[in-house]
Amino acid sequence: MGLPNTASRPFYGEYAWAYDLLIDRPVRKECRTLATWLVERGVLPGAAVLDAGCGTGRYAIELARRGYVVSGVDLSPDLIARAQSSAANMARPVSFTVGDILTLPASQHDAILCRGVLNDLVDARDRQSVFRVFRRALQPEGVLVLDVREWHGTAERKAREPLFRKSVPTERGTLTFTSVTELDTEDRRLVVTERHTLEEHGREHERAYEFVMQCWTRDELDACLRRAGFGAVAYFGAYDSSVAAGATDRLVAVAQPLKASG
Repeated sequence: MGLPNTASRPFYGEYAWAYDLLIDRPVRKECRTLATWLVERGVLPGAAVLDAGCGTGRYAIELARRGYVVSGVDLSPDLIARAQSSAANMARPVSFTVGDILTLPASQHDAILCRGVLNDLVDARDRQSVFRVFRRALQPEGVLVLDVREWHGTAERKAREPLFRKSVPTERGTLTFTSVTELDTEDRRLVVTERHTLEEHGREHERAYEFVMQCWTRDELDACLRRAGFGAVAYFGAYDSSVAAGATDRLVAVAQPLKASG
């Protein structure tokens, strides 16, 4: 089935140039934790890391700065173009290509990072098959790190705070991003309406888009990982070892393939 939202979502296309302005993340801090988790599980600097659903490449570039050989893949050509531009002067090895995380080649990577992308999978077959793809794409001693929206925490937060709005000055004018989330409690889904409004010299350009995300429960994520052959799973509430799973509306998992018996 593939990822449903990336082809037409303005955030990933027409407004890909503004993604990093609107979505601010503590990239260096989180990558420091990521690197610690990788080293703890035997994936040292110099190893091959895939950022699956890399977006504008911020995490891939930071991991490359920390000594990893990083490649990024994303369905959005516009996001990949931003990532390639950001990495143009990098001395460290990092590369970006357009591609689907559901069709990754086998046995290419020592570690895979997948941040947030799995929420866009709403088809049950894709939600299971992506973990089998990750398992095949990893080396036997590899590490998978991912995060998803945890349903119970997300539902509580979005019921309380359904509206997000941020305005930023840009070279193209003042850009205002608005997101309104409605809860579909039966299917654990978020129905999201996004709006980009760009104002320049008294003129206004507006683009709205509605899409669906499906959250995860820890039980569902754990079952998918184990059916795909992953074990030694550790769960956190953030890219911070001190934040326990359940303390936030995010669920971060660190896992490795199970060793074949015999």
